Amino acid sequence: MFAKDDLQKVAQELSDITPDFFDIFIEERSNKSLVLESQKLERPSAGTVFGASLRVIVNGATYFSVVDNPTLEGMFNAARELKSSVKHTVAEPGKVFTIKTVEPPLKKNPWTPWQELGEVADYLKAADECARNYDPKVVQVTSYINQEVSRVQILNSLGNFAEEERSRTRAFCLVYASDGTAVEVGSDNQGKIGGLELLDHYPPESLAANAAKVAVSKLSAVTAPSGELPVILGPGFGGVIFHEAIGHSLEADGIRKQVSVMRGKLGERLASPKVTLIDSGIVPDEWGSNAFDDEGFPNQETVLIKDGILVSYMSDYLEHLLTGFPHTANGRREGYEYIPYPRMRNTFIKPGKDTFEDMLTSIKKGLLALKFGGGQVDPVTGNFIFGVTEGYLIEDGKVTSPIKDVSMVGNGLTILENIEAVSGEEDMDFMPGMCGKEGQSVPAGIGEPYVMVSRILIGGE
Repeated sequence: MFAKDDLQKVAQELSDITPDFFDIFIEERSNKSLVLESQKLERPSAGTVFGASLRVIVNGATYFSVVDNPTLEGMFNAARELKSSVKHTVAEPGKVFTIKTVEPPLKKNPWTPWQELGEVADYLKAADECARNYDPKVVQVTSYINQEVSRVQILNSLGNFAEEERSRTRAFCLVYASDGTAVEVGSDNQGKIGGLELLDHYPPESLAANAAKVAVSKLSAVTAPSGELPVILGPGFGGVIFHEAIGHSLEADGIRKQVSVMRGKLGERLASPKVTLIDSGIVPDEWGSNAFDDEGFPNQETVLIKDGILVSYMSDYLEHLLTGFPHTANGRREGYEYIPYPRMRNTFIKPGKDTFEDMLTSIKKGLLALKFGGGQVDPVTGNFIFGVTEGYLIEDGKVTSPIKDVSMVGNGLTILENIEAVSGEEDMDFMPGMCGKEGQSVPAGIGEPYVMVSRILIGGE
């Protein structure tokens, strides 16, 4: 990493261009993972990369340079090359670029780095044993743990200088069960910002039992009825619907390019007053949180839909310049090699005042959808299709049989309109995920309590 004074000198070169905006992003990123499959530990994988990128924005055009294994000389060379590429360079003699260190809005807890292989291996072995002992029908178990640590320095043209150590740890368990005829699969995973203390919060027995329960129960699953049914979306994972079908449509670049169903809808009522949708980069410990975004701005919470009314889009600094939308610190990138875009952080439905029990008793025939698999969304129309990988029938106000995998078909705006109930804080949960856009993948959290939708089209097997 680099001394702040040295980065200030590199920034001076970029400042001479008099751009609309520039940033310098430096990253040292390491990754460790260990897999247990077929009761055998695979060779642990580990890797480290170090790199930097410099970006200049002039009249809406982006100039970008990547420096692998950077030295100070290499950084200066990249800055000068960018300077020569920008045709309208107008230096301001005597103007000195100054730095202000930005205080983080998110105070992170101490975390435990992965140093010894034994603790991680023991966790995976315990998960494997628990899953196999859950039921004789369990025939295969795969589990893994991954930890990524990224140390970043970010300096932008507003003088913001941000330094942060970002650590994320994730545990995953995949279980296959068979009755001799059919094979079913169940999974569970947990991930937080932090280190191996995650393993204390989520015991291997819990992770494995959750996955095994789903796999075994699906062997006796029934076929779900087809047609429009009331659906209760489960805590945590149910938030993927709102991430995919609503969240992406609220990213400012899609609005500007007129490829979003949400364009022109600011100030409109989209849902009942029970619905508040939030995107936040400062939810303590959650997967999509950082102290700063990837352009060097302090992270924040942004209310997107407030009491059913659309009140904000998500914007990085470029989209703020191009559109005039309020800047919301949503500039994110996969790593130093990439240009940032407006991206979600932790996107969730705010808890309400309804109860899960009241939701159930109001449904004569419907579905409880807890986990989802692959899906597709058209951001221009908001139409989507998702696979339900863990779901249960609701009959006469009670949760009854597990269902075979089904498809759920709908439209994001219609889903919002049809939300009838949102349960309370006691049901709130988050899940980790990786979000793809523009060829990049970034960690994004999803969350909600129980949310009841009056009708969604169910596609059967």
